[in-house]
Amino acid sequence: MKKQKIISMLIAVLLALALLTACFPAPPDGILERPVRQPPEHRVTMVAPTAPYMPAAAPEGGDWPTRPLTIIVPFLPGGDTNMYARMFAPHLAEALGQPVYIVNLDGASGTVGAQQVKRATPDGYTILFYHTGNLFANILTGEAQLNHGDFEIAAVAMHCDANVLVIRSDAGIYTAQEFLQHIRANPGSLNVATTITGFSFKLLRMAEIAGGFATNPIHVGGGSMMPPSILGGHTEVGYNNIALFMPYIESGEMLPLWIAAGERNALLPDVPTMAEAGIAGGYMGRSYFFAFPPSTDEIISQRLSDALRQITADPVFQQEIFETVGMPTFFVPFDEASAYLDDMWARVKGLEAYMR
Repeated sequence: MKKQKIISMLIAVLLALALLTACFPAPPDGILERPVRQPPEHRVTMVAPTAPYMPAAAPEGGDWPTRPLTIIVPFLPGGDTNMYARMFAPHLAEALGQPVYIVNLDGASGTVGAQQVKRATPDGYTILFYHTGNLFANILTGEAQLNHGDFEIAAVAMHCDANVLVIRSDAGIYTAQEFLQHIRANPGSLNVATTITGFSFKLLRMAEIAGGFATNPIHVGGGSMMPPSILGGHTEVGYNNIALFMPYIESGEMLPLWIAAGERNALLPDVPTMAEAGIAGGYMGRSYFFAFPPSTDEIISQRLSDALRQITADPVFQQEIFETVGMPTFFVPFDEASAYLDDMWARVKGLEAYMR
């Protein structure tokens, strides 16, 4: 009798379970009931804004873009590349009618972020904003072999000759002539905050070769780390974009010694050029470009190029750039951009022997 009761109870329980299971059907194929998370060591740490740059209105015509865009800046926030990308972003959002995210992906002097874009799906939604300074310097120093030919170059949207040699104001050197006199008499006596595999080091080596002097380059990381190194007393000298050092020049903490350009800069009209300081040549500017992964549809590249042409011709944007670096805007369209970068590379590839 007891055995029959137990069997009856088991049958009732099984029937109840079957009914409950029928009320909760399995998820469709391909849908997981619980999200799968990568372990921490497999994640890439990136810095992005809390909100994208939003468009004012959607553009007319064309299928691309139909969703938000991500621009990879292969450096930490605080440097000139990051600053320029964030100046372009709201204008691009308005021109293309989609939100634009800026993601900072630092590593190996720009190579990590650039490689991320190279490997991305070529659908037009992952864009690289980079410059020839670090791209070429990485090859010259042996850091990487990645070059502009590894991408679909949409446009060159800026060229900057606004680079300045600065020294901490309490270093006892106040002019370009005093700097050259001191460093030629005491080779290696001044520590220069630089990125050994980056544009700042290439700029420094070009000046040293042309000017017949030798400093002591100190690798401090990217551009954003140069001002803290100089102000903290770890180094005395910096050589990079005007926008990076301008707040410290205005505060009197740093003194500008020369401009690495053929003409004086409007933001620092009293600072001599290298030629006026007595050094012929010995400098090169850097060009900032937008690029897609290889095999991206040319129609997409042309569309981005057209938007950038519109932005760089806008008086509002032109004023923003002038107030930041004291220079006019610059633009090379999609159908000319790769040849332009080919020419730039041809002029610097002979520096390899001096960079290693």
